[in-house]
Amino acid sequence: MHPRVFAVLAASSGAAYLPATLAAIDAQTVAPERLVAVDGGSKDDSRALLEASSARSVVAASRLPYGQLIAKGVASLPEAHDDDWLWLLAHDATPHPRALQALLAHVDSHPSVAAVGPKVMRGDAPDRFAEFGESMTPFGRSLLLHEGELDQGQHDDDSDQLGVAETGVLIRRDVFARLGGFDPALRSIDAGLDLGVRARLAGHRVAVEPRARVRRAGGPEHFDARSVSDAHRVAISRRAQLHRRLAYANPVALVLHWLLLLPLGVVRTIVHLLAKRPAAVLADWRATLTTLVAFGATARARQRIASARKMRWASLRPLRASWRTVRSQRRALGDPERMQLAADERVGFVEGAGLWVTALAVVVGIVLTPQLIGAAAATGGGLLPLSGSLGELWSNTLFGSRDALGAVTGPSDPFVLMLALLGSLTPWQPSTAIVLLLFLAPAIASLTGFFAARRMTTSRWAPAVAAALWSLSPLLLAPIVEGRLGAVLAHLALPLAVVGLMRASASWRAAGAAAIPVAVVIAGSPVLLPALLLCGIVAAAVGWRRPLRPLAALLPGAVLFAPVAIARWLDGSPLAALADPGVPRPSVPPTAVEAALLAPDSSLATLDGVIAWLAPGADPVWFALGLLAPLALAALGGVVLRPATAWPWLPLVLAGYATAVASTRLELTSLDGEPVTVWAGSGASLALAALIALALVAVDVDDRRGSLPGSVIVLAALAAAVPLIATSFLTPATVIAAPDRRMPAFVDAAAEHDQQIGTLVLHPLAQGVLGVDVERGRGAALDDVATGELVRDGASEVEEQLAQAAVDLAAGGDVDVAALLDDQGVQFILLEQEREGAAAVHDRAQRSLDARGDLQAIGQTEAGLLWQRVDPRPGEPAAPVAWAGWLLLGQLAALGAAVVAALPSLRRGARVRTKRLEGTGEWQ
Repeated sequence: MHPRVFAVLAASSGAAYLPATLAAIDAQTVAPERLVAVDGGSKDDSRALLEASSARSVVAASRLPYGQLIAKGVASLPEAHDDDWLWLLAHDATPHPRALQALLAHVDSHPSVAAVGPKVMRGDAPDRFAEFGESMTPFGRSLLLHEGELDQGQHDDDSDQLGVAETGVLIRRDVFARLGGFDPALRSIDAGLDLGVRARLAGHRVAVEPRARVRRAGGPEHFDARSVSDAHRVAISRRAQLHRRLAYANPVALVLHWLLLLPLGVVRTIVHLLAKRPAAVLADWRATLTTLVAFGATARARQRIASARKMRWASLRPLRASWRTVRSQRRALGDPERMQLAADERVGFVEGAGLWVTALAVVVGIVLTPQLIGAAAATGGGLLPLSGSLGELWSNTLFGSRDALGAVTGPSDPFVLMLALLGSLTPWQPSTAIVLLLFLAPAIASLTGFFAARRMTTSRWAPAVAAALWSLSPLLLAPIVEGRLGAVLAHLALPLAVVGLMRASASWRAAGAAAIPVAVVIAGSPVLLPALLLCGIVAAAVGWRRPLRPLAALLPGAVLFAPVAIARWLDGSPLAALADPGVPRPSVPPTAVEAALLAPDSSLATLDGVIAWLAPGADPVWFALGLLAPLALAALGGVVLRPATAWPWLPLVLAGYATAVASTRLELTSLDGEPVTVWAGSGASLALAALIALALVAVDVDDRRGSLPGSVIVLAALAAAVPLIATSFLTPATVIAAPDRRMPAFVDAAAEHDQQIGTLVLHPLAQGVLGVDVERGRGAALDDVATGELVRDGASEVEEQLAQAAVDLAAGGDVDVAALLDDQGVQFILLEQEREGAAAVHDRAQRSLDARGDLQAIGQTEAGLLWQRVDPRPGEPAAPVAWAGWLLLGQLAALGAAVVAALPSLRRGARVRTKRLEGTGEWQ
């Protein structure tokens, strides 16, 4: 004898589903005692269908959530008996004809079970689970168990669960009454889970029955909505999660959870943006703010739990989903878009010999700069140490004074922002990041070269050859040896920049991935900006259907470069914006022929010295041509064999060569009064990248026949690198480990209390020539060097006054310079060791400074002779520019937007608008 079962059917504009659902209820092998239907303000024919059905009564209600409609139906039932059961159904849930029989058989054989749920199958795929039980993660997030899995009977042994679906569940009527029914605050999602949790806490079992099946047209959120957007789903599920979190927490944790609502909202905002779901941000905040003020709903939910609870919360722990279960479920759900992609047949990093090339590059990096092993900072050539703290480092990225005297005001170079980002990787000692970069630059170049080439070809060996060419090129090794950090950064990022721009039209993600290396290239070598603009135009022409994406990839770099370009334009020297950042490093510019041979300077990357030793009288140009010939012939093969694919790279070859030649004509900065041209190696690097790309185009014609020429190209690259590596051993190192102090210890100690303390530094350069500088704090740092100061045509008024004061001090004049030095905050005077031929200038300056009564001699230091002023007056610090922080924030936002665009979408299943199915069909 079966107990009485009352079927309660809730409907809300479900006329498309009700005929199948009502027919399935009538076809049950074990019929319910009575069917009670509740119509929730339907706007279609649902009410008429219910009245024409076998339902004993139809309760009319306004448009309410599923749980409240069920409550109205239960309230209309006759007086309860002890063994009454409720079978709760939604209008879109079509039960199998034997579903109720299987559920009753389960509770009959398991008397302790108070609620049992069926297998809920997808309406469009009845062999796949919509859910089979519900659970929670350790952090309280709900989980539909086995969602999306193919039902092959693998879970038929499952029984006890934390919760079951709210539709199709069979629950004891008295238990449902004592629990207070569904929580009104949980309108759809998590309603069944919360009912199961409260039943468990009341001492009852909740289980699933594999023989009972129900087909459903959509999730619980689709009960009263035809379609649900991703943002709406986020709002519903987040509101349900937060409500349950506050309802389930103990009193102490309740306060903590409530206080964390807003901070967690901020964190989730960032997560949604990274996941490329901006529409979910407002939905998430709507759920957070609603929960924040829903004191009544939280109090009623906690009272509902407290009134029925008999068990401890710890009793639910075995039924919670483990993180392993969560991960396996996410893998099972997958990403539908990604599952439709074709398999990637390109060669892997290890199997394609990329790992071996990188290992060789690591060795080369160490061999090039062995003097830096164990060093915390590097100096020499174009290098100086970075500022000692992240605060100082990032302050130099702000708009403000660009020299020690405050004579030059303007934006910082984009290169300084790159230095700040690099230094932040080693916050305990920012300069250590630069040392590590010099060591690892060849290895990083091999990685960027390999993966850029891998995007262009399916060859198994060509990416490794490209990586070897790029990482062993003298165009990289020479700036490492000479400390040209900007050129190093540009060379490392250039493959990803040009290949990324050419592929940017494919997607906004590709455009974002290209924007980051493009910004690095522009920051490290501004002279490449015109060539990159040309690359963007060519890429827009290639992907003419989506031309905005390659151009958008140039925007972050433009945002970094624009303040400097505007400042130079206002100064009347727009070309000065293309000056190399960092400490000027002179070199002998290459001729047009040498530039065509990809020589960074007239030494042909030290080939001339090696050839003079091996073959005296031979012209190094022919040897350089012989080393470049294999790659040039391979590039020519790409142009001849596949002109339609090769043509976009031809303008880049010419642009690289033109940039290299033009660089030799740009004398934008100076060092000790001598003009310094822009380094030509960056333009040559662009030409080399384009030649490698053309060679890869040729390789794709016949991969098998290209392995021998590829080997010849690698041998040529090794032959070109060996002279430069050998020269680094045979000549004194240009870049060396920086000393612990850049200024005398006395000045260092004073700088502990005042980082802006000034030191007047006198440099005896030659007979009758005295250089004058003012250094702040612990001395000049690389991030203090600004092209805005280096590209000026003449000295400012303050500099002229200070130069005259220095001459008076060094020449023995009895001139009162205290006011001028006080205005500049100068408290120390340092006389450096003289250069050759400047002994007389040094000795005279020493005698003059010793004779002054307003100076106290400290004596000889490791940096030179030091004097301290007597009773100096502190200078007024320069007022910061009010909007400087906003400019930096805008530049960081541009980079951050590129990073977000480049990240893959964090998808867990389909993140799209979902619709209810038109019908669930009939059970076979």
